[in-house]
Amino acid sequence: MKILIVEDNIELSCMLEDCLKTAGYKTQIAGSGAAGVRIALSYLADLVLLDYNLGDMTGHDVAVAIKNMHKTSRIPFIVLSAIGADPMLVRGFSKLPNCRGTLSKVLSTKEVLKAIHHALPAKGEKTHKHEAH
Repeated sequence: MKILIVEDNIELSCMLEDCLKTAGYKTQIAGSGAAGVRIALSYLADLVLLDYNLGDMTGHDVAVAIKNMHKTSRIPFIVLSAIGADPMLVRGFSKLPNCRGTLSKVLSTKEVLKAIHHALPAKGEKTHKHEAH
């Protein structure tokens, strides 16, 4: 399974990448919102871990851009933000059908992995169900 990490904090993105690789995932890092949108088109991840406060865009802008592109429209994402527990943030993202949750960056990597396992389909299931061609 492939995961795209869209995070402008290089230390955190590298820590997440190491953790995910150890757990058997393939990863790609995007250090900005614009890079995240661009890489999403070519990498076609099974899941996006998405920061909310990016330097050039908000995570919401990135999520909407990914949702609005045909090749990436069904890719699910999890928001990972310093304000991940904020009720307004949670409500805003819960309206996007591809959102699989909002997490606080203060969670342990074990909790992040648990959310990722929950968001991804079981082995053998198709990732992008009901995809129109």
